[in-house]
Amino acid sequence: MIDLTPARRRRDILTLVLCILAVYLVLWAFTGEWPFLPSTYNSYVLQACRWLQGHLDLGQNYSYLEIAEYQGQYFISFPPVPSVLVLPLCLVFGTSAPDGLVAVAMGLVGAVYALKMAWLAGRRGSSALFWALFVTVGSNFLHVGYCADVWYFAQTCAFAFTMLSLYHAMTDDLRTGWLPLFFLALAFGCRPLQIVYLPLAAWLLWGKVRRSGLTLPAALRRFWWWVLPPLCVGLALMGLNYARFDNPFQFGHDYLPEFAVEKENGQFSLAYLAENWAKLWRLPALEDGKVAFPTFNGCAFWLFSPIFLAFAVYFLKNLRRAVRSPEVLLSAGLILVHFVTLCLHATMGGWQFGNRYTIDALPALYFALMRLLREDRSDLPALTRPLCLWGLGVNLAGTVALMNHWI
Repeated sequence: MIDLTPARRRRDILTLVLCILAVYLVLWAFTGEWPFLPSTYNSYVLQACRWLQGHLDLGQNYSYLEIAEYQGQYFISFPPVPSVLVLPLCLVFGTSAPDGLVAVAMGLVGAVYALKMAWLAGRRGSSALFWALFVTVGSNFLHVGYCADVWYFAQTCAFAFTMLSLYHAMTDDLRTGWLPLFFLALAFGCRPLQIVYLPLAAWLLWGKVRRSGLTLPAALRRFWWWVLPPLCVGLALMGLNYARFDNPFQFGHDYLPEFAVEKENGQFSLAYLAENWAKLWRLPALEDGKVAFPTFNGCAFWLFSPIFLAFAVYFLKNLRRAVRSPEVLLSAGLILVHFVTLCLHATMGGWQFGNRYTIDALPALYFALMRLLREDRSDLPALTRPLCLWGLGVNLAGTVALMNHWI
């Protein structure tokens, strides 16, 4: 990490947090989704409250939520880590817990670690702040990070945990060698497809060990315990799945009506690949002189997260270095695998602005971009600032329009 005084670090972190909260304030004012109020789609709070009462099921169906029905009981159909995070608030406030506070806090944690990754890449001052803001409020993450509705909450937590995982994998500190795997396990407990990035975390950990001078056998003897924390997370998730659905690998989505009854090919199938891949790239339509953004299944992801275009600029600008960097190539390859896997899903996301599922790839993309920036000490390309401003503007306006049913 570049040599920054503690005071400078605190000032930059405070600046970042205040900038993000200023943008969120606009969203809260125009949508009414204030973080100190309980969210409308509060699946994780309902689940946490039932846990505190000694039950795994919800006790009743909630027609406005995605509820799995199994053997006459009703369950939340999403991985449970966000419910663990809101447990303390549920102890105090019950089902009125202000879960938005936890969601926003997690998003800010992810942003702070994005800033720290920029520091590791050799960026300082306004340059480091720019990149941390670009990947948060300048991307489609803005559409999910400001509130705790169940779908958004999971993605915000997965974003933060994946950022934490990759940051700790980037450092040379062997004392924190267990954290990348642990945080990635928590990200998996929010969004299961984050497991795609396990090879990247493992490769970076091996680089950390190799730089310390240890051989592989010596490292295995000394650091075998690094796998225990993520293993405990995995066993806990599997145990909960088995207790609810008699299957350690079943989170409950297969028991949603839309997959159990309505979809002939089930939740995942090759039959969905071609159509969904096209939706990743389709442009919004033009209707009566206005741009019409699809609110179901998304459209061109790079329009809403233009940091993908910034990555392409730096990749081409540093092509020789990029193709010689295993970390950059591995990150890009895993993002491609992630996108293909997303396209095997029956839907590309319900009511949304942008392309919500692709937000999950932002931490890996940002890591790869930071690797390129570590080699490229030049100023920001002229195109980068307008891309960030576009991302901020379109996601801010689009989210307000969507939440007010203007589109």
